[in-house]
Amino acid sequence: MLKNKSTEHYYWLDLFRGLASLIVVTTHCRTMLFVEYGLLPPEDKTTQNLIFFSLTRVAHEAVLLFFVLSGFLVGGKVIQRLRAGTFDLKSYTLDRTVRIMLPLLSAFIIILISNTVTGQQFSVVDYLGNLLSLQGILVPWVSGPLWSLAYEVWFYVLMGAVAWLLTTSKETNKYIAFTIVFVNLVIFSYYLKPELLFVWVLGAVSCFYAKKNNLLLFASICLFTVSMVAFQLWGKTSRTLEKSDFNIEIVAELCLALSMCVIVQQVIYRAPKNKLTILVNKLGTKLADFSYTLYLTHLPIVYLLIHFGFPKSKTIDAVSIGYYIAAIVIVIICAYLIYLVFEKRTKYVKEVLRGRMSSRKRVPVQEPQATY
Repeated sequence: MLKNKSTEHYYWLDLFRGLASLIVVTTHCRTMLFVEYGLLPPEDKTTQNLIFFSLTRVAHEAVLLFFVLSGFLVGGKVIQRLRAGTFDLKSYTLDRTVRIMLPLLSAFIIILISNTVTGQQFSVVDYLGNLLSLQGILVPWVSGPLWSLAYEVWFYVLMGAVAWLLTTSKETNKYIAFTIVFVNLVIFSYYLKPELLFVWVLGAVSCFYAKKNNLLLFASICLFTVSMVAFQLWGKTSRTLEKSDFNIEIVAELCLALSMCVIVQQVIYRAPKNKLTILVNKLGTKLADFSYTLYLTHLPIVYLLIHFGFPKSKTIDAVSIGYYIAAIVIVIICAYLIYLVFEKRTKYVKEVLRGRMSSRKRVPVQEPQATY
């Protein structure tokens, strides 16, 4: 385990999380506001534009990083507490539920408004199913980014159930926990991608037996670079690039995930030392603070912008780039304002609920006094 970290803040990981959410935003804004590279006029198919399109088609890779970071920070912490004998199911459930639901409820307000205004039709059952993270399992997604949230929630449920199974002494609880684990395995076998569960587990396992190793960091960066290039060239289908007959997508995903795990594991030992790196690390923390809200709300906001006049450009010029930058800025500002009202209160809500749980344990239930 990472014994040299005395606090729960790890260097650079906030920056990774913030940049990952920003990459998803820039990618979706580009795909929504520009035609594909292959449909551009010949004069716009320049090297600069090819680089721009290549850098803004990596949203899936950014989500992989989310999963690795989640496994490292959440899964790793659960394993640590299991080894220390301090895992508490109620505390874990409260922590994960508030963390997921508070920003999700705020996002649902934007999603409902956006879907209603833009004419996207979904049933009440669809919305309720998405609130319960059943999208992609029993109901469709009511907003694109919610596909990954289903994975995240079921990762948490599975981890909690396994930990409960290993720590409870009651036979009934063991049966319940085993049933939850079995249901999760069925879900990942038939509805969700099992390789993404493996990615999350890799992130959790990478939290252990780590020590600073410059050669390992260099090797992981090389693997990351090669995997990214392979995934871009042969792992995706578009009008510009045809997907290879060989299914390289899963191989590239797993290689990417492995390299990300090692990079995450290694960078936390590299403390920012000069003014620039300290500033960058702090800015990363500021961006990470509302990255979850940004991820959940950006696409419905972009749909609203398009509905109210933002065009899908067939050329690359100052006007189309202006619309693109404006969309990104508007999305970030809106997400930050929503964060101030909802996600920023996450710690406070957790403390209030924990306080109520503690008071119930301490204060015995008394019969109400009779009134006459």
